[in-house]
Amino acid sequence: MLLSNQKRVKIQGIIKRIAQDKPISLEERIYVEKFAHHNSTISLWLKKANSLRRNDIKNDGGIDYLLQSFGVDGLNKENHFNPNKDDISDWFGGAPGWLRRS
Repeated sequence: MLLSNQKRVKIQGIIKRIAQDKPISLEERIYVEKFAHHNSTISLWLKKANSLRRNDIKNDGGIDYLLQSFGVDGLNKENHFNPNKDDISDWFGGAPGWLRRS
């Protein structure tokens, strides 16, 4: 999905407010989610923003900072895969459509 410069700037503005834990409207959230569902770059931006919002910026150079920079959800223990309780196919079931197809 190609983005115009205007749409990209709008999406980045919304994502920046998410990262700073500032209020956004439901319409803005839906707008960003729609693009994140079809675009891996926007999905990564949104994951990073949510990680920053939940965990603050971890700019200490440690493993948490590395995980945040990749947009990985490994900072929250409830997001970790547990092979004794979780089925791998169910665990990846919540992945965006572009990831499930690959």
